[in-house]
Amino acid sequence: MKLLFSVAFISLIVQSLLASDVLEFTDANFDSRIGAHDIALVEFYAPWCGHCKRLAPEYEKAAPILKANDPPVALVKVDCTAETKVCAKYGVSGYPTLKIFKNGEMSSDYNGPREADGIVKYMRTKAGPVSKELNTVEEAEKFLANNDHSIVGFFKSASGSLATEFKKVADQLAENYRFAHSSNPDVLAKYSFEEYA
Repeated sequence: MKLLFSVAFISLIVQSLLASDVLEFTDANFDSRIGAHDIALVEFYAPWCGHCKRLAPEYEKAAPILKANDPPVALVKVDCTAETKVCAKYGVSGYPTLKIFKNGEMSSDYNGPREADGIVKYMRTKAGPVSKELNTVEEAEKFLANNDHSIVGFFKSASGSLATEFKKVADQLAENYRFAHSSNPDVLAKYSFEEYA
């Protein structure tokens, strides 16, 4: 009995050591599983690809760090030699191809570093809201005092369709511009907000 317990215990330890924080999605579950993550970096790969083999250990190192991030960032992989439908859907033609997904939708191509520390730093900048919410006139003035190229959206409702579309555009263009938005009545009055039909 002790031998059986020892074998089971050792097997459990080996499985936990071999467990990966990189999630593997398939054609059958990609759409349902990707939506469960606020933000995810997806590697579309081929097992025979040399660049993919070099990326794999770095991706594995970055995964537990980003999983513990606030907000968490999921690292996902899809084997394009087996999962052809999802790879075709996202236009994958070379390996590895990395894409950032937010709330289940493809947000942008990943053009960042390919080593663990660089992946972590880059994805931390993509996690959380890209557009800063301006809750006071002082915050708005401070944001606009910066000389960097900036885009500010003024909305009657922060949850309206225009505000939602603005945030999607911010996600796609965040590498080129700073984004902020406000629906605070004082900020709207300061900048002469008028609602357009």
